[in-house]
Amino acid sequence: YREFIEKYLADFYEQFHDLPQNQLFEAMEYSLLAGGKRLRPVFAFEFCRLCGRDWQAAAPFAAAVEMIHTYSLIHDDLPSMDNDDFRRGRPTNHKVYGEAMAILAGDAMLTSAFGHIANADALTDSAKLRAVSYLSRCAGETGMVGGQVLDLEGEGRSLSVEELRAIHNGKTTALILA
Repeated sequence: YREFIEKYLADFYEQFHDLPQNQLFEAMEYSLLAGGKRLRPVFAFEFCRLCGRDWQAAAPFAAAVEMIHTYSLIHDDLPSMDNDDFRRGRPTNHKVYGEAMAILAGDAMLTSAFGHIANADALTDSAKLRAVSYLSRCAGETGMVGGQVLDLEGEGRSLSVEELRAIHNGKTTALILA
């Protein structure tokens, strides 16, 4: 599954290498293709297989979830958030490409994620709409983004178990549920 999604993502971005905004795509690939466990795509593929479907047909959704996860990491590393210098042993996106390009790379990845689902050949239009709707809830203000807000608001103070759960349910669990 990991090798498949790595190749799928690399092959998708190959088509953009000659465009004038190449630096944007370079910044996107820098973070998206940096490796990692790829748990979210693995879960998507395995769930599809367990439901008796061709797991490879889940590639657009698996890629979308990984793109959203990666965009969140790029933004999370920014100086205005966690201000991290390294991710997975490499300089963070904003350290290599600057803050503006890192923000734009994350924004483009988030937007492209929903395009992957919308263009999935293996899904009916109704299924695409449900997938986009559910993923947007899991990624948005009551999901991953909402969890990040709670995390930022909790900095510098002791948090209750319930507050920690709310942060992790948003930041981590929401995309895994998707």
